[in-house]
Amino acid sequence: MIPSHDLHIRQQGFTLLEVMIAMALMGLVSLGASLLLLPVLEEQNNSREVTRATGYARAVLEELYSRTLEDLTNDSTGYLLEENWPKKGTQIFDEEPTLEELTDLSIPTIDVEVSDLDADPLEILVTVSWQGRDFSDLTEQQFWVVRTR
Repeated sequence: MIPSHDLHIRQQGFTLLEVMIAMALMGLVSLGASLLLLPVLEEQNNSREVTRATGYARAVLEELYSRTLEDLTNDSTGYLLEENWPKKGTQIFDEEPTLEELTDLSIPTIDVEVSDLDADPLEILVTVSWQGRDFSDLTEQQFWVVRTR
């Protein structure tokens, strides 16, 4: 018969099998949690990109609303002249864009199109386009601005 003192010593601690089962269970729980969080992170990135693109578009829309029609449609220096567009990154705020900004497809590009500068009302299409950080397809948002004389 085994003395109770020796039996008590054997029962202390965990066996290797118990530790391995616990690690496997923790691994499965961690994998499940990460699979649940990946779509949330992806949507967070998409939301951030849309917010940034909309901010750039808003800056252009504010310019279109704050300027006079004469300033917008002037033949020599007009804001809507074709050679002024498209713009990218800090160029939208009349700053010189860096080379990194020009080559980074995730930084939105803004294009402004007007079919007829002499039309009344003046219809202006503002297009914001960018490629997601996950190298997804090109995303575009369009905004129409109508100005009357």
